[in-house]
Amino acid sequence: MEISKYLEEEIGKVFKFEVGPINVTKKIYMPTIKRFEKWLSVVEKKEYFNKFEFLISGSFPNHINKTTNWRTWDVDIILIDNGNNSLELIRDTLVDLSRIALEQCDFYIDVYYQNKKDVELNKVCYRGGVENCKAYSFEKKGLCYAPHVKRDDIIVSNWNIEEEVMSGLWVTKLKFPSRKQIQRISKGFKYDDEIYLKDYKKHFTPINVTDK
Repeated sequence: MEISKYLEEEIGKVFKFEVGPINVTKKIYMPTIKRFEKWLSVVEKKEYFNKFEFLISGSFPNHINKTTNWRTWDVDIILIDNGNNSLELIRDTLVDLSRIALEQCDFYIDVYYQNKKDVELNKVCYRGGVENCKAYSFEKKGLCYAPHVKRDDIIVSNWNIEEEVMSGLWVTKLKFPSRKQIQRISKGFKYDDEIYLKDYKKHFTPINVTDK
């Protein structure tokens, strides 16, 4: 099967899924381009959309570029500004981005916030430098809206949280590259460059948001 068809297969499982204030029990799917564009068609109409930049990170750029056949259970998004938005808006935007994905589009978006000046550190991972790094060889800070993710009442992912800067918003210390990233690279996989949503939007075709 060619990569593009494989990546658009609908693969899902019923979970009880909890992250921050979001709690759903439903069938959650591995993200596809069609589901991602449904999410984008909703969030681009939100008032907060033009107040931030959005960076698609992790393995989903490979999915977009159809450069690998590995599948993922989430889309990694970094919410970015120059420090000009309030903590309350950052928190509420993080929650809303994730809620729309889970409640309306049936997939999970793993989203956190970074100040623009800190985003440059990401290049170490995604522009060829990671091959020469040891696991967790550098770290950066951001903000997250949940200390962990639960599936079926079991914690499956933890944020490395520090102080709670306001109710429902924590400083998180992110360590890169992860052991999973190192393992994939050692097997010959390569992470594609991160993609700004504004660049992705130049090429995507809007769909009916009621479609799956």
